[in-house]
Amino acid sequence: MTRVAVNVGDLQRLTRLLGAVVRFVVRLALAALLGVAAIAIALARGDFSALEIVFTLLLTAAPAILLLFAAGLCEVMRLPERLRRMPRQGADQLAELTRIAGEARTSGFRRAPSLLWRLRGAVGSTRDLVGFAVPLRVFTLPFLALTLFAAAVSVLLVLAGPVALVALAIG
Repeated sequence: MTRVAVNVGDLQRLTRLLGAVVRFVVRLALAALLGVAAIAIALARGDFSALEIVFTLLLTAAPAILLLFAAGLCEVMRLPERLRRMPRQGADQLAELTRIAGEARTSGFRRAPSLLWRLRGAVGSTRDLVGFAVPLRVFTLPFLALTLFAAAVSVLLVLAGPVALVALAIG
């Protein structure tokens, strides 16, 4: 088996960079939500119709997408530790599956529920182990494009919030 050497310093720098991006994206999303709240207050000064409620909910989609992107980046930041644990966990899970298979050969039908329960635990932790590629979906082109669009809309919402409050104060 070929061993892959990874410079831990590079991974730590990448993790710090991703952490900074996450903080920026979360702050932008929260500022955009404040802008949406200001717009909703301006819309609700009279009667808050169903159309205005739907419009307000649509405006919250952009910050929600940004928060989803930030959550995905947080999962990516956890990947180095998961990859470090992988060989040890893989060996432990293989040993557990071997024990379960050995007991299944020698036990009868009445032990099947307990063996299935143990198998569920081993398979569930294996799913966590091999699921390390799932967080990388945040880097797919459609999701990145959607995130970029959501960021642009969020910037507009941040700018529109104070405008809505000024319009509310004047009118």
